[in-house]
Amino acid sequence: MNLNLEKEKELWNKIRLVREEMVQVALNKNLNFLDDEVLSLSQELNKLLNEYEKLLHEK
Repeated sequence: MNLNLEKEKELWNKIRLVREEMVQVALNKNLNFLDDEVLSLSQELNKLLNEYEKLLHEK
């Protein structure tokens, strides 16, 4: 159980960091969410969110 909690915290921290990076990059590109760099970060964020959701369903 403790291992799952640690993994959950680690994933949530990664999600937060990627989201913050994506927003900052988008702001730097005049909110161009179709920019390749922003899209790449968005895909990474979605992957992490899916992983987080799977972890929650295992509980």
